[in-house]
Amino acid sequence: MIPALPLALLCLGAASPTDAPRPNFVVLFADDAGYADFGVHGSTTIRTPRIDSIAEDGVRFEAGYVTASVCSPSRAGLLTGRYQQRFGHEFNIAAGAGAPQGLPTTELTIADLLGGAGYATGLVGKWHLGEDPEYHPCERGFDEFFGMLRGSNIYVPGAAQGLLRGTEPVAAGELPYLTDAFGDEACRFIRAHAEGPFFLFVSFTAPHTPMQARAADMPAERERFETKVRATYAAMMRAMDDNVGKVLDQLQTLDLADRTLVVFVNDNGGAMPYNASLNAPYSGTKGTFLEGGVRVPFFARWPGHIAAGTTFAAPVSTLDLLPTMVKLAGGALPDDRAYDGVDLMPHLAGTAATAPHEALFWRLDDIAAIRKGPWKLVRFESAPPRLHDLARDPSESKNLAEDAPERVAELLAELERWEADTIAPLWNRNPIWRAHTMERYDQAKVDTFARD
Repeated sequence: MIPALPLALLCLGAASPTDAPRPNFVVLFADDAGYADFGVHGSTTIRTPRIDSIAEDGVRFEAGYVTASVCSPSRAGLLTGRYQQRFGHEFNIAAGAGAPQGLPTTELTIADLLGGAGYATGLVGKWHLGEDPEYHPCERGFDEFFGMLRGSNIYVPGAAQGLLRGTEPVAAGELPYLTDAFGDEACRFIRAHAEGPFFLFVSFTAPHTPMQARAADMPAERERFETKVRATYAAMMRAMDDNVGKVLDQLQTLDLADRTLVVFVNDNGGAMPYNASLNAPYSGTKGTFLEGGVRVPFFARWPGHIAAGTTFAAPVSTLDLLPTMVKLAGGALPDDRAYDGVDLMPHLAGTAATAPHEALFWRLDDIAAIRKGPWKLVRFESAPPRLHDLARDPSESKNLAEDAPERVAELLAELERWEADTIAPLWNRNPIWRAHTMERYDQAKVDTFARD
């Protein structure tokens, strides 16, 4: 059933890009945050008022998914609007994998397409889609880049390594806490391109490890939490929330809030236990295809076009951001390749006849998954499949595979049909992650902290 939303959600067909100024786009991307750790998701201990405001002032996607349960392939899916398995970017980029590693240069990014439509394009923060020159963000559609090419960095003021502005190294000695530096640069980009239109991708590293907070935040957080790691995580989330607030305030100050579609989303599930995040009410964690690994906080705000305080129940994906934004920009998707995302605006307006997706798919090495309707199947090479009814068992605590063999066969067949349009990975998976994959499924549970 298609979720009904208020009529205040305006249909884009009522105002084409030629009739009104084209919107700006800001995507705020968190790294390894837990699903439970947002006020809008019920947290009373992790404080995220500015991030929550995006959902409160817009739409909260109740079943928002990413295309991978780890960092790099998740970014590849978001930025291309295509399942990354179509072009072999299935695994994280890791040193020593024995092949060139990066988003294939045959792929077009959202920055390529929006830049071609006349948008200024900027990336602030984590890239993690290749370090060789041909993979550099400024070769992949971004006009401006401030951040790092690799997957993690030091947060301590003045200690970050490998930061670049464009292709030029940045002396980190004068920089503040890393999350603050990213927030400052995001605001600088907005001020520089206030006349618009622009696309800004703010790819925070927080709250990815290493666990390092602003010194001023720790005393108060340490008093509230039993463990230091959970207190540090809370402080890192606070810093990210503060910097999301900077961006929102900058848009408001420049009178751009009503002209800007803002999206907040996470790259994968929380990395419990490494960063003390929580994915409740879902089981599983980063690196798995249980809901805790791929179902993420996903909010969007666009005053006058998305009514405040709404929810959308049908599954959506980060695949959908590219088609949605390209359509709003007055562009068109290239017809030389298949796109897996859809334009979400008709669905938000209540004018679409079907749900955004009949099914969603995932694959990482020898494990793959499909969600179709309420049914979720996870296929293993070395173990029997898991089947879950998410409508009745969102925490995936009961495996129904033996009770519903026909459903299992149906979903396995559909998963295999999807795989027919994918290719083999272009590089090898980190053997450390591979060795512990099944442990993450076998030990999956809904994590809680008694101290909260």
